[in-house]
Amino acid sequence: MHASQLAEIAGWVSTHSEGLVYGNQDQPKLVSSHYWTTSKLRVHRWISVLKVFEQDFENPQAGHDCWPALQIVTQEILVSEVLTRIWSATVLTHDWYHKSDELFGLAHSVHLSHLEAKNRAIRLLLANRASNEGAFDRINSLRRRMERWTDLFLGQLPYCEAAIAFSFDRNRVKDFFDEKTPNDQSGMGQKILVASFSTDLMRDMIPKAANPDLNREIASGILACYPSDRFDSNGLPKSARMIWVEKAHNDAQWLMDQLVKL
Repeated sequence: MHASQLAEIAGWVSTHSEGLVYGNQDQPKLVSSHYWTTSKLRVHRWISVLKVFEQDFENPQAGHDCWPALQIVTQEILVSEVLTRIWSATVLTHDWYHKSDELFGLAHSVHLSHLEAKNRAIRLLLANRASNEGAFDRINSLRRRMERWTDLFLGQLPYCEAAIAFSFDRNRVKDFFDEKTPNDQSGMGQKILVASFSTDLMRDMIPKAANPDLNREIASGILACYPSDRFDSNGLPKSARMIWVEKAHNDAQWLMDQLVKL
């Protein structure tokens, strides 16, 4: 799986965050642990290969150019960071709403280790910028685009404080949050947003993935955190309105059961 597909999942998670946050069933802790384990393994691979690149730049050899491979790894770090931040903010919102600490600890740990790998990659790029200005400019342009899209998707979450905690520009997230279209029951605005993001992702994207196997495991772990009651009979995410109606019904049934017991 390519990192761009993870980023598309991030857009989906952002625009359907209510399905995770307001649902009735508890989230599977085992699935959350699997996300943590797989993400940590991917970060370990990133840092290991970045150390190799550092040695290559320190001891250059004739006929050997490590920039193509470095671009593939750095692209994966930057693009997959969209999902890391969106997911961390989403589970923080989930735990805030349910007054628990069920998911956030593991997700936040992944976020911090992802930042460590990203910072190491950026330092390596800056230190060797002069050897390939064109590649550096492409990667830097990708970084700016992903940061803006991340803030835009964070602004779609229902809890602004959680979104700001994982933003690149807190004021930008606040603006996006305030500009959200209220009562968009059709979800058309969200569909356009995700479609625009998917189109922009294809621009100047290197098709090769650094860790397709781990990317696939991470995607599976996140999607598995959405129990079957978050989807309709066609496998599509339920709207927030439908989830609230079902929640009200379940709450009313629970109160009736308690009254019967009394």
